[in-house]
Amino acid sequence: MISTCIPYTQVPHSSALLTDYLYHYDRVSRFYNGAPHDAQSYQSVASQISHFAFDRKGIADVLVRQNRAFGCLGPTLENIDRLRQSGTFAIVTGQQVGLFSGPAFTLYKALTTVRLAQSLTEQGISSVPVFWLATEDHDLEEVSQGSTLDEEFNLLPLRDSGSRPSPRSPVGEVRHTEEVTAALAQLEAALPEGESRSRLLQDLRECYVPGATWGESFGRFLTRLFGRWGVILLDPLDEAVHWLSARVYRQAIEKAAVLRAGVLEGSRDLLQQGYHAQVHVAEDSTLVFLTWHGDRLALHQRDGRFLIDGREEISHSELQSVLADRPLEFSPNVLLRPLVQDTLLPTLAYVAGPSELAYLAQARSIYHAFDRPQPIVFPRAGFTLLDSRTDRLMEKYKLSLPDVWQGEEILGQKIAAIGFAEGWSEHFDQSERDLEHILTRLQGDIEKLDATLLDTLQHTKEKMKYQMERLRGKLTRAALGRSDLLVRHVQAISRFLLPHKDLQERRVGGVYFLGRGGYELLEHLLAQVQVHCSDHQAFKF
Repeated sequence: MISTCIPYTQVPHSSALLTDYLYHYDRVSRFYNGAPHDAQSYQSVASQISHFAFDRKGIADVLVRQNRAFGCLGPTLENIDRLRQSGTFAIVTGQQVGLFSGPAFTLYKALTTVRLAQSLTEQGISSVPVFWLATEDHDLEEVSQGSTLDEEFNLLPLRDSGSRPSPRSPVGEVRHTEEVTAALAQLEAALPEGESRSRLLQDLRECYVPGATWGESFGRFLTRLFGRWGVILLDPLDEAVHWLSARVYRQAIEKAAVLRAGVLEGSRDLLQQGYHAQVHVAEDSTLVFLTWHGDRLALHQRDGRFLIDGREEISHSELQSVLADRPLEFSPNVLLRPLVQDTLLPTLAYVAGPSELAYLAQARSIYHAFDRPQPIVFPRAGFTLLDSRTDRLMEKYKLSLPDVWQGEEILGQKIAAIGFAEGWSEHFDQSERDLEHILTRLQGDIEKLDATLLDTLQHTKEKMKYQMERLRGKLTRAALGRSDLLVRHVQAISRFLLPHKDLQERRVGGVYFLGRGGYELLEHLLAQVQVHCSDHQAFKF
C-alpha cells in the first residue's frame, strides 16, 4: 500500500478559503476557534468546554438505545460509557444518509474522526468518535442516488426514489422501496466475483431492505463498517434528542433577528476578504425549520411576524406551545445544526469537508450569540484511490495525479508523447523554448529602436504561442488517432481518477472500493490518515 501526498493548491475545485485554512491559517483565524494542526488549540478549546454543563447521562442513554438498534459492537458501548464521564470529549462528523453510504468521502470522514479521536486520546485528551446522521434533511434527491463503476470505468447510477409520507418530509422518515433491491442487483453485476463482493452484498442486503427508513439502513451499514473502532452514531430525528435540545430552538426563536444579523455580517466579512459565503441567508431567515403537516418548512420572520414557508403566519406563543409539546417538529438549518450538536455533546472538534469548512466560518457568530465555544474544525482526509490496472497505466506513461486533473487534452498529450517513441513531443518542447529565446532577444532590439512596438511584440508572442498549442493539439490527436489502445488508456485513466471532471471521492460510491478492496481497505486507509497534515492523498490499493 503506497500513498503520495498532494497539496490542495494542486487539487481541482479547491477554494481559497480551504487552501488558506490549511496552509495560511493566520489569514482566516478570525472565522474559527483554533488552528487544526496545533496541539495547543485542542487544549484551549477543551478548557473552554469544561466550563459548560452537559446532560451526559441523558444523551448517553439515547445513544445506547439508538446504537443497539443499529446492531453496534462492544467498542461503541464502551465509548458511550466513556462519554458519560466528565473529561471525555466528542470528535464529531456527520453526513447525509446517502444510498449505500453515499460517495466515498463519507467513509473518509468517518475514518478521519476515528483517527483524530485516537490521536487526542493518546495525547491525554480522552475523546470518542461520533457520527451525526443527517436524517432531518429533506433533500431526498441528493441521498436517493449513488453510483458505481463498470469494467470500463463508466459511472453507473444506482437509485431508490423512496416512499415518502409527504412531499418535503425529512429523509429519515422516507422508506426504501423495491427499487433498492434492483439497485443492489446492479451493484452486484458491476463488481467482480469474490469474497469482498460477497461480504459487502450480504451486509447491504441485510441493511437496505424495502420498508426500512433511510436512517435505519444507513446506520446499520455504518455500524458494520466502523463498529470495530467504536464509532457512535447519533440520529437526531428522535423525540428524546429534541427534548434535550429544545432550549436551543427556544433561544433561536427569541434571538432570530440577532442571529440573522450576525450571520449576514459574517458572510459579508468573508466576501470582503476574498472568500465565498457557502450558505445564502435570506433577510428574513430564522435558521429554524418547522415540520408542518408532515413537510419540513423554513420558518421566516418579517416585521416581527413569524411565517411558515414564508406564507402561513404563526404567533410567537403558538411556536412556544408547539416547542413545549412537540419539539420533534423543530429542526435546525445547516448553520444552526452545529450549535444544536454542540449543546448535546462536548464537541472538541468537528471533522469537516470543504463545504462544511466554509459554512462553519459563517456560523462563528452563532456561537458568540449563544456564548459557547466553537469546536476546532478539522479537515477530513481526502483520497484518490488507484487500483492495480490504473497504477500500471500511470507508471507506463509516467503520469502523476495532478497530470490527470489537468483534463483529457493534457493527459492525451502526455500519453501520446510516451506512447510513440518518435520524440516529437520533446522536439516540440524544444521548439517552443527556442522560439521564446529568439523573441526575448528581439525584445532588446525593439526596445532600443521603438519602445512603442513592445506591445505589438507581446501580441505576436501570444498569437504564436496560441498557434503552437493548436499545432500541438493536432499532433496529439493525430498520434492518438493511430492507436485505439492509447485512446482507451486516456479514457480509462480519466474516467477512474476524474469522473465527470470531478474528484473521484465525490462521484464514486464508497461501496465500489469496498467491493473490490474488501473491508480491510478501511484499515489501510485509517493508517494513512494524517493528524498533522491534511494534504490530499493518492493511494494505491
